[in-house]
Amino acid sequence: MKKREWVRLLMICMLAVVLVIGMSACGNKSDSSQEATDTEQAAEEQAAAEDETAETGDKAKDFEAELVDGTTFSLSDAKGKVVLLNFWATWCEPCKEEMPAIQKVYDDYMPSEVQVLAVDCAETKGEVDTFLDDAGYTFPVAYDEDGTIGSLYPSSAIPFTVIIDKEGKIAETFVGSEGADAQYDKFTNVIDKLLGD
Repeated sequence: MKKREWVRLLMICMLAVVLVIGMSACGNKSDSSQEATDTEQAAEEQAAAEDETAETGDKAKDFEAELVDGTTFSLSDAKGKVVLLNFWATWCEPCKEEMPAIQKVYDDYMPSEVQVLAVDCAETKGEVDTFLDDAGYTFPVAYDEDGTIGSLYPSSAIPFTVIIDKEGKIAETFVGSEGADAQYDKFTNVIDKLLGD
């Protein structure tokens, strides 16, 4: 092969390498742009979720629920009462730990101006019924098999308790449990203040 042909072949190879590198760089830039767009979208979704989080002073979102005893509960029907709304699950140890506090609030305040409702988080009716039969609690419990009610009151963890004032606004929220006695004191401190208004 002549020297001129070698030079020509070498030039073509170099041009091909430059084109491949250039296309690769463009592709990487496009990938980086896509990653940046995905990150921005995730941040916007997170901000939107935070906007939906139940906070003190917000109007409590209405819902209707089927209770374990076969009746129906509607939050709007409880207007004029203080409502202790608790979200729990049978597999949640802290939930089970604080349940005696919820039972005690129910025993001490019902049927006054306080309504207690514990909403199970997305378990089957059978799981809830079996747990309650074994545990013997008598406060009202709602099924939420598809998580619809829980989605109205998003939280980072359960147990999650929302105390709603007589006007239907969120007065206080509690995430987690510090034990039945501590939770009872926390719940009743808020309830007593709201009843005293």
